[in-house]
Amino acid sequence: MFNEIQFIYFDLDDTLMDFSSASNKAFVRLMEHYDLPNDQLCFEIYQRGNHQTWQEFEQNLISSHKLRSLRFERFLSAMNWLDKADAFEMNAQYISFLINESNLISGALSLLNFFKDKIPMGILTNGLKEAQRPRLSKAEITHYFDHIIVSDEIGMSKPNQEIFTLAKQISGNITTENILLVGDNPYSDIEGAQKFGFKTIWFNSKQKELPKQIQPTMTVTKLEDIIPSFLLHPNI
Repeated sequence: MFNEIQFIYFDLDDTLMDFSSASNKAFVRLMEHYDLPNDQLCFEIYQRGNHQTWQEFEQNLISSHKLRSLRFERFLSAMNWLDKADAFEMNAQYISFLINESNLISGALSLLNFFKDKIPMGILTNGLKEAQRPRLSKAEITHYFDHIIVSDEIGMSKPNQEIFTLAKQISGNITTENILLVGDNPYSDIEGAQKFGFKTIWFNSKQKELPKQIQPTMTVTKLEDIIPSFLLHPNI
């Protein structure tokens, strides 16, 4: 299935790094920092606004600069706390906590070690530069990757086809179908890469239902399950 793969791109959040857990812990620390009450409902309200804001960014409706303040403006407004904190500063504080709370997903290090020195690898992530690169450094995995593409640094994001065009160029213009993308988001990762012509592996650790129009090359619920599909690869 993957015998001709010459380059592998990994998404970062909830693919190699446990963003869900880190974001929850960072939010708790953020509320403590601002001496604001916190419960699960507060986090859910933040998540809804954050999700909406990232969707708008991925649709090119807002800039990354606007994203940095808008997601917390929405949260503070929903909580009637607009006088409690500055949204832009709150975002910066949240990112600092997020970096400190970031950890690898189970199986990520084993998978990277399996491919190391066999198939070139890269990161293709939607995210803010002040968050993504420090988190990679903290996890001590930067050296595994030949290329790291962060949407905030290049002004384009998944699933827009331009970012996949750039990813192909950066890989050395490897034939499209010989590039693999591993990601957790069925829309920005899998559908976007699928439309461009990359092979795809959907990391569905939460066992969500796949939208009918999206057909990944392979689906796994654990990162280790990727390895057997490459045992016949000529470089392995």
